[in-house]
Amino acid sequence: MSGQGSSAIPPGALAGLKVIDMASLYAAPLAATIMADFGADVLKIEPPEGDLFRNSKMWPLVARGKRCVAMDLRSAEGIARLKSLVEHADVVVENYPADVLARRGIGWNVLSAINPRLVMLSLSCFGGTGPYAGRPGSGTIGEGFGGLTELMGAADGAPMLPSVALGDAVGAMSAVIGTLSALYWRDRNGRGQQVDASLYEPILQIVAHAAQRWEPGRSPERTGSRLPGVLRNVYRTADRRYVAISASTARHAADLVALAAGEGAGGEENDPDAQVAAWIATVPQSALVEQLVAQRIPVTPVNSLDDMLADPHVRARASLVHVSDDALGDLALAAPAPRLSETPGRIGEVNPPLHTDVEPVLKRWAER
Repeated sequence: MSGQGSSAIPPGALAGLKVIDMASLYAAPLAATIMADFGADVLKIEPPEGDLFRNSKMWPLVARGKRCVAMDLRSAEGIARLKSLVEHADVVVENYPADVLARRGIGWNVLSAINPRLVMLSLSCFGGTGPYAGRPGSGTIGEGFGGLTELMGAADGAPMLPSVALGDAVGAMSAVIGTLSALYWRDRNGRGQQVDASLYEPILQIVAHAAQRWEPGRSPERTGSRLPGVLRNVYRTADRRYVAISASTARHAADLVALAAGEGAGGEENDPDAQVAAWIATVPQSALVEQLVAQRIPVTPVNSLDDMLADPHVRARASLVHVSDDALGDLALAAPAPRLSETPGRIGEVNPPLHTDVEPVLKRWAER
């Protein structure tokens, strides 16, 4: 079923863009999904036995809004069909090892010769150059290698991985930026290029703030939920819920400490964080949020997914879409972001079937 949309919705910003998604797993197919959300015509190539995530709740993340076709890229017939599609495609998304592509005769040099305007997004953990090119990896490996894992967790505890596939999602978004940049350049200069996207390099942008504390031989250390020089933490409220506060300016910090001191909640006077924590522990979550918002101090409840689905702001913006599929059950999907005023993104069919005939797509693309 379609999670959103109707015939009244205008074509997306990427309408007419023809994308071949021959990738597997999560990050690279998610990049193609983001393009589909914004209107690209995406053909997802699956092996004859079906994609690894088909029939799982991961499936809408890697396949929604796409047409799915079974194609054996280990066979001469499948490779010939792929090359026929490449003649008319704008983008190919792949995450194969470079030696596999070369062995099958579908690497960048071959495909760009077939279609000089092609943009090929190659997404891997370590990128296509350097001594670690070709190493297997995922978003988790990118997080660890890129320094994020070392910075997560309690100051006196072990490094921690996030409870979500952060590296994959951030890597996919970075890959889309690179792809759209390459398409813009192509439309001005007439030829495509290869986008060499890794999963660890976007992580370096995430840890860039911590890197500003770096000195030779002294890497930044874990600080839990706190940041040096900023009154920022997660605090438990009187009703055993949590809020996150980031008093990142001097005015915010002074106002927050003044509120805590005015309530006489205790805590060490030379530890503003402890003072704030002691006061917050006496106030219910909703009352605290209301009070701090009135003072224009940045605060939020620490929301669960159920909290967000019920939140009036999330509901007003339709930031999360709740859909039900006969095979996959209930799904909560993030709406396409950012918002475009004239050509908004939308969630397409969340459980596309697997076709065996690629000819309708080839005919449609050849006519454009």
